[in-house]
Amino acid sequence: MPGVGIDFGTSNSAMATAVGDDVQLVKWAVPAALVNDGGRDAMTIPTVIFAPNDGRELHVGYAAIEQYLFTGLDGRFMQSIKAFLPSKSFSGTVVRGQHRSIEELIAIFLRRCVAHARTTLGPAMDGPVILGRPARFALDEDSDRLAEQRLLAAAQMAGLEDVRLMTEPLAAALAYEARLDRDQVVMVVDLGGGTSDFTVIAVGPGHRARSERERVLAAGGVPVAGDAMDGEIVRAKLLDPLGFGSTYRAFGAPTTVPHWMFKKLLRWNHVSFLKSRKYLEFLREVRRTSDRPEAIDRLLEIVDGDLSYVMFRAVEQAKRAVQGGGTASISDEQYGLPLSVTLTRTEFDEATSDLVAHIRGTAEELLRQAGVTAAGVDAVFMTGGTSLVQPVRETFSDLFSEAKLQGRETFTSVVDGLARAASRSS
Repeated sequence: MPGVGIDFGTSNSAMATAVGDDVQLVKWAVPAALVNDGGRDAMTIPTVIFAPNDGRELHVGYAAIEQYLFTGLDGRFMQSIKAFLPSKSFSGTVVRGQHRSIEELIAIFLRRCVAHARTTLGPAMDGPVILGRPARFALDEDSDRLAEQRLLAAAQMAGLEDVRLMTEPLAAALAYEARLDRDQVVMVVDLGGGTSDFTVIAVGPGHRARSERERVLAAGGVPVAGDAMDGEIVRAKLLDPLGFGSTYRAFGAPTTVPHWMFKKLLRWNHVSFLKSRKYLEFLREVRRTSDRPEAIDRLLEIVDGDLSYVMFRAVEQAKRAVQGGGTASISDEQYGLPLSVTLTRTEFDEATSDLVAHIRGTAEELLRQAGVTAAGVDAVFMTGGTSLVQPVRETFSDLFSEAKLQGRETFTSVVDGLARAASRSS
C-alpha cells in the first residue's frame, strides 16, 4: 500500500501518493467565482476555515474563501492556523460560541482534505502517512516540541493513524534527488508563508540507501517568511492611513493612540483580537475626539467588518505585482477595503530588507554548521512561494551564484517528496 504525503502549510496545503517514481497529486476544484474563467483545478488548497454565523457548517479551502467573500463576510474566517502551533499562550478560539482547540481546528481541515483525497487516491489513504513539518516551528525548543505534539494530535483526531513526521526541506530534497543521475551536496531552501527552512544534504544515486542522519549535514530554520513580509508592507504603507501616530483626547489632554493596537495589524490572524466589545468601544471613543477621524473610521471598518483577509489578500497581490518592477495598488473596491495606496518595488525592498538579511544570515550560519562553503555547494534547490520574491532570490544568487539556483514545482515539491517517503515506508 503506497501511503500518502501531506504538506500542511501555513498558506496552502497539498496531498499526494507515489508508486515508484510516479507521483499523483490530489486536485482541488477552484470555484469559478474565484478565478473568473469558468473554474479550474489546483494542486494546492488554501489552509483556511470559515464558520458562517448563520449555520452549523464549517467550510475549508476554496469553499471557505468563496463562502466568506460571497455571504457578506458574516462569520469567522481562520487562516495561518499553523502559525499558532508553537504558541504556548494560544490554545484555541471561540467559534459560534464554542471553544475550539487548535488541534480541533487543524483536525477539521485535515479530515475534510482526507475525505476529498480518498476519492482520488483510494486505498493509498489506508497506508502510512508522512506529514510535513518545518525544520523549526520556533527557535525555542519547548515551543518547537509543543508545535510538533499538537500537529500529531490533530492528525490523530482527523483519523490518521500511521503518521510519521518529516521536515519539509528534507522532503523537497527527495523530490529534487529523484531526477539526479549524479551525487551532489545541495542546500534546500524552503521559503513558505510562515517559516524559512534550510537543509544541507548529500543527494544522488550514491546516497539514496544512506540514513537521513548520515545524509543531512545541517538543518535549521527561522520563523520568518512571506507572512512577515506582508506585515512589513502593512507597516510601511497602511498603518499611517489607518491612524498610526494619531491622537485623541483623554482626561482633557491629547494622547497618542496605543501603538500596540497597530501592531496587531501586522499579522492578519491577530487583527481579530481587536474585535472585542472592549476594544471596539475604545476605538469608537478615540474616533469621537481624534485629530484624524477619517483614519480611525478606516481602522474601525477593517476591524469591525472582518476585512483582514481582504486587506492582506490585496497586500499579497501587490507584493507579487511589483516583483518585476513598477507600481501596484493595494486596494480592493469589490469587497469594500476602505483604503487604496500604491506600492513600488523600491518601497517593497526597503520594507523587507531586514527580513531578507535575516534569511540570508540563517543560510550562512547553516553553511558553517555543515562545514561547507558556498563554493562547496553544488546546487541550491529553492521551493515555496516566497522563493519567487526577487530580493530573496537575488540574495541567494549573490551568495551562491545564479547558475546554482534550481527551482522546480515551487508549490508542490515538498508534498512530492513526502509522497515518495510514504511509498518507501509502506
